[in-house]
Amino acid sequence: MGLSGHKLLSILVFSGLGVYSGVKFFEPLIVEQLRKDGNLRTDIPIPEFDQNGDKIINGVDKSLEMEKLREKLEAKKE
Repeated sequence: MGLSGHKLLSILVFSGLGVYSGVKFFEPLIVEQLRKDGNLRTDIPIPEFDQNGDKIINGVDKSLEMEKLREKLEAKKE
């Protein structure tokens, strides 16, 4: 692969990375704003997010679970 092939490959990789990280960052913000405005569709499943912007999967909030685990570990130390 020549120099132009490497340039094209690096542009594709960084473009894909930029789109992916942009979607992961803006998705919770957009969903919350649509919910506040009352414009969120009800006919399709909408993911739930915690206060940190992480998805709640199967009703389990990862941030709450990590906080409970941290409290248990701190209690074991004492």
